[in-house]
Amino acid sequence: MKKKRIIIGAVSSMLVLTVSAGTWYLNQPCLIYHDFNFEYGKPISITKEDIFTQEDLKRIKDFKIDLSDIKNEKDKEYPEVGNYECKVTYSKWFIPHTSSIQIQVEDTTKPKFSKFSDVVEIPLGSDQNYDFSSYFLAEDLSETSIQYKMEKVDFLNPGDYRMMIIASDTYGNSIEKECIVRVQYEKETSSQNKSAENEEDQSVVSSDPYYVQGIMVVNKKHGLPANYAPQENAEAGAKIRQLIADMQSQGYAISSSYSGYRSYSYQSSLYNNYVNSYGQAQADRFSARPGYSEHQTGLAFDLKHSNGTLVETTPEVNWIAAHAHEYGFIVRYPSGKESVTGYMPEPWHLRYVGDQASAIYASGLTLEEYLGISGGGY
Repeated sequence: MKKKRIIIGAVSSMLVLTVSAGTWYLNQPCLIYHDFNFEYGKPISITKEDIFTQEDLKRIKDFKIDLSDIKNEKDKEYPEVGNYECKVTYSKWFIPHTSSIQIQVEDTTKPKFSKFSDVVEIPLGSDQNYDFSSYFLAEDLSETSIQYKMEKVDFLNPGDYRMMIIASDTYGNSIEKECIVRVQYEKETSSQNKSAENEEDQSVVSSDPYYVQGIMVVNKKHGLPANYAPQENAEAGAKIRQLIADMQSQGYAISSSYSGYRSYSYQSSLYNNYVNSYGQAQADRFSARPGYSEHQTGLAFDLKHSNGTLVETTPEVNWIAAHAHEYGFIVRYPSGKESVTGYMPEPWHLRYVGDQASAIYASGLTLEEYLGISGGGY
């Protein structure tokens, strides 16, 4: 009997220990993952599978995360940058538990250049205060700023100089890219060319721009006054960047940079250089005289290949011809129409005409033919 009592006592002790251990186990919270990082601009999404181990998931019920303390950006579906502590409640084997997790929202994404000119041509005699803003634009979820490192640019001597452009956002992320600043001077021309330039200057209209059916017309018959300087049209600029982005997303070799607005004085320098190099008759076939360039309207854009040249490659040219009107543009100088437009074919040159683009495209006509106005030479 003594031996039997000892055995019963041992079993009883084991039972007590087993019950106590089970109670302790049931009351223990699950091992969870406490720290989560999210990139700025992404909504917060955490499931119980992100927190608990696979073994614990079998026992978890009534899981809930309280995200009420997380502050969203104004009118956005993603939170502000910051650190947040959020309460987690759940039941394990019907016993409720409360814990917390740490959520860190941080911005580590660099801004992107939505507009970038690989070569910027400026007149001789400019200085550190020259306004480069029309050539570069950076975008990010937070506010961006652009700095120009001009230490290597000699504004007093003609030539090509390297300039670093740095785009930074609110949270210290930045991207650097280099461009060429081309300081130019107006070369001396022959007396014949000077005479022609004087005639051109006198022929430029001094009145307001010429409109037909609500479309501003600029060609060799209708010019712009020298003081007309609207800069890039905001709506047209947004559309051309959208067109470029869509082409890039589809794998076309198109550059983010383009040639857009040009001032009267800039066009004058550009045209005179072409005259000096090729002669006036040839220059007039592909370059506008000052006051007669569509680029002065702020509504015309020359697209560039990803290699930096003007777009002439077949896949890109065909896509532009077929889809430009969907963005409000027409190919202004099509092939076989030099006698009408006054210019050689330029598949890269787009002109913004807004909601009239599709009708012009469908007609198969040039702008002059569609509007019933005169074109051709000066």
